[in-house]
Amino acid sequence: MVLGLNKDTPLEEYTIKGRSVWVKRDDLMGDGTNLPPWGKMAAIYELVDKYVDKSKPLTHLSVDGSWSGWTLAAVCEDLGIEFHYSHPDSKKISKQLLSEVKENYPNCKFNPIRPNMMAIMYNSLKKQAREEGWQMLPYAFDHNFYKDYLKNRIQPYTHFKNLIVSSGSGVSLSGLAKGFFEEELKEFWPNTDRKIYTTCVSSNSSISKMLIKNGLGQLPIDIRKSEYDFDDRMDWYETPFPCNQFWDIKQWHWLENNIEQIDGDILFWNIGGKYLYN
Repeated sequence: MVLGLNKDTPLEEYTIKGRSVWVKRDDLMGDGTNLPPWGKMAAIYELVDKYVDKSKPLTHLSVDGSWSGWTLAAVCEDLGIEFHYSHPDSKKISKQLLSEVKENYPNCKFNPIRPNMMAIMYNSLKKQAREEGWQMLPYAFDHNFYKDYLKNRIQPYTHFKNLIVSSGSGVSLSGLAKGFFEEELKEFWPNTDRKIYTTCVSSNSSISKMLIKNGLGQLPIDIRKSEYDFDDRMDWYETPFPCNQFWDIKQWHWLENNIEQIDGDILFWNIGGKYLYN
C-alpha cells in the first residue's frame, strides 16, 4: 500500500448549538505529505489496482483544486504504472503542487492541455489518450467498483438518521447513498424518515441526474447549491477541523446555520482537508 494511506480514519464528536455532530474524518486518509488529505484515495487505489493494465500508461485530468493527479501519481508509483498527470495549462493550476508531485514522484510525467470547459478538455484528452495508447479512468471515478467501495465503507455508520456530505459531481455521493440507504433500496418505493443533505457547487440538476443514473432518484436526498462559488475559499470562516475550501467547508457552514431543520442524530462525512496551494 502506498506510503501515507490510512484507511482507519476516526469518527469524532463535535457540537453545534449544543447538539452532537459526529464527523467521519476521512480527510485523515492522507498524511498531507506523501498523500493529500482526501477520503477518496483508498477507493482510487483499489480501483487502479484491480482495473488498470499495469503494462500500459495511464492518464487522468486533474483541474484546479483537485487532488486526483497527486493521488494517482502516488498510486501509480506504488503499483509500477507509468502515469501522465494531465492538467489545464492555466495560471489557476498550482505550480507549487506540480513541483512537489514531481519531486516526490519522479516517474510522473506531466501533460499540460489547452484550458477550456471541462467537457471539452476531457474529450480532448480522450482523443489524445487513444492516439498515445494511454488508459483513462472514468470522469470523477464514475465506476461501479469505486461507488461500491464507498457503499461498503459507510456500512458501520448506517444507524445514523441523517447524513450530511458535500457533492461535486455526485459520484461519491451516489456511492455513500447506496450504502446509507441499503435497506431502503430493497423496497420498490422507500418509506423512511432518514435523510441525506448535500451542498454542491455545480448545479442541483447535475447532482440529480447522477443520482437518477445510479437508481437513487427516489430517495430523500436534499440537494442545494451553495451560495458561495467554487473559487470562494471562505478564508474568513473557521471550522473545528480541517475542511476542504472548495467543497466540505460549504457543507459545514450550511449545517452550522441550519441544524435546527434536522431531526435526529447527525453524521457529517468530511471528504477533504484543507487545500494549501494557491
